Amino acid sequence: MLRRLAPFALLAIACKPAPANPEPTAPEPAAPMASAAPETSAEPEAPSPEAGAPEASEPEAPEPEASEPEASEPEASRPETPAAETSAKTVAELPKPLFKSVKASCGRDKGVGTKLKPFRLNNLDGKEVTNGRYRKRVMLVNFWGTWCGPCLKELPEFSRLYRRYRKHGMTLVAIATDEEADPVKELIAKRKIKAKVLLGGEEYAGKYDAPNFPFTFVVDTTGTIVGSYHGYKEDCMGKLEDDLRKALESK
Repeated sequence: MLRRLAPFALLAIACKPAPANPEPTAPEPAAPMASAAPETSAEPEAPSPEAGAPEASEPEAPEPEASEPEASEPEASRPETPAAETSAKTVAELPKPLFKSVKASCGRDKGVGTKLKPFRLNNLDGKEVTNGRYRKRVMLVNFWGTWCGPCLKELPEFSRLYRRYRKHGMTLVAIATDEEADPVKELIAKRKIKAKVLLGGEEYAGKYDAPNFPFTFVVDTTGTIVGSYHGYKEDCMGKLEDDLRKALESK
């Protein structure tokens, strides 16, 4: 009998209503809140381009070459260059002389130490040229003419000197007594003369009271005649070249 009633007893216990005022139970302690990080959305964040791959190191921009000036050596610590050494260096810059023999007695004719007189003459193209055009140049001023035999012997030698020293600051100014350009042009072309040729110089030549042609002056950069040569003297070419070299060295 009891065995038959047991299921009903169990059912009655299971269906028993809850008490009206249940005893309050202590609330479960709330779980500690996570730090105030924003809630992550359900949608996964798109990975940044750098994610997942090792960061490529960018090449460093090259430093500008002249960003820092080089420290210069203090002026006082630099040894002074002896004057003799400086002069030797200047001489080395000039080419070797064309003429070996230098006669000290040459180049002392009338006019040394005076200023070159100003001129205004026409060149072979009919353009007017003045002495001011060759300012700051060492000049070899030669007075000649197509009619003058000795002139035609020395002019090619002067042309050789001009070709040798012109880039160092020397100019050959060949002042012809001829008035007409054509005969002078023909002779210059035939003999391959390199010079600044001027015409109609007879009156200008007369200002120097030279006894004969040719005559030639070496003129320094201040316009002073430092060498004077009257007549063609082959054995004086070495001294004339030496006068030119000294004037070029003292520029």
